[in-house]
Amino acid sequence: MKRVLLSSAAIIFLCCAAIPIQAAGDPDEVALIVNGDEIFTWELKLLMPQIQGEMAAQGIDAKGQEVIRKTLDRAIDSLLMAEEARRRGIIPDEARIDKKLRGLAEGAGGRAELEAELMKSRITYDQLRSTAVQADLVQTLVETEVVPKIQISEQDVETFYAENLDNFTGSEKIHSRHILLIVDSGATNAEREAARQRAETARQRAAAGEDFATLAAELSEGPNAARGGDLGFTARGQMVDSFDDAVWVLEPGEISDVVESRLGYHVIKVEEVVEAPIVPLDEARPLVMDLLRQQRTGTAIGSLVAELRAGAEIREPAL
Repeated sequence: MKRVLLSSAAIIFLCCAAIPIQAAGDPDEVALIVNGDEIFTWELKLLMPQIQGEMAAQGIDAKGQEVIRKTLDRAIDSLLMAEEARRRGIIPDEARIDKKLRGLAEGAGGRAELEAELMKSRITYDQLRSTAVQADLVQTLVETEVVPKIQISEQDVETFYAENLDNFTGSEKIHSRHILLIVDSGATNAEREAARQRAETARQRAAAGEDFATLAAELSEGPNAARGGDLGFTARGQMVDSFDDAVWVLEPGEISDVVESRLGYHVIKVEEVVEAPIVPLDEARPLVMDLLRQQRTGTAIGSLVAELRAGAEIREPAL
């Protein structure tokens, strides 16, 4: 009997990187029959945490019927691709399979420890190996039959680059200085107000034309006071929210109002804004090629799976 895979029909299949073990029911319980081959309940329970993780990473609620449906779909698609690999004469790479299983055993603390974990869910090492065999079949099918047919022209690269320029644009940077009057978390209202007033006085002096770096060296209580309050170049999101909100609305040479943060009170001056650099096409080309290859491989696998499903017999076991 063939086994369902534990991997995706939309990626290059790599089995056994980490298989979470959950309590399984009757290991002989059949969930589905695909072209006469059985998918067992324990296999779905092994696969389900992977599906839940992928859904959660995409911000999708990974619970209920949607998880079950996606798990069943993944299992069906994977099994169909393994069948197709065999039909095309693909042979599992036993050495690669053994290497993956050794890695899994090492991660568990040894072969005995791995088998003990499997037995908690009434799964044998041979059953685990069968899933690795199926995964290797699909991996080889993708590597030898799908990927080599992916064609990417220079025009494809240029078009993708132009249409996704935001992905090849670096971060805009801002060069700023600040005067910081520190306020301890346990400070009284009077102490906080006194610090705010000192910050306001510093702001007024800077606005009146006094050199900001000199004022920072004199008044700031921050660790960069000796450098004239110089914060260097920072990108959006690198500073605390209130500081970030204040600094990014200033033009070079402008001085902020007094800004409160969890550290205390700031007076900020922007020295320079550096526009976001764009990665030139020649540098971006390898990444563009990889992205296009991934996209087109996924599309090609999806088309193959759709074709295999169209000719497949998928049914529930008879009661």
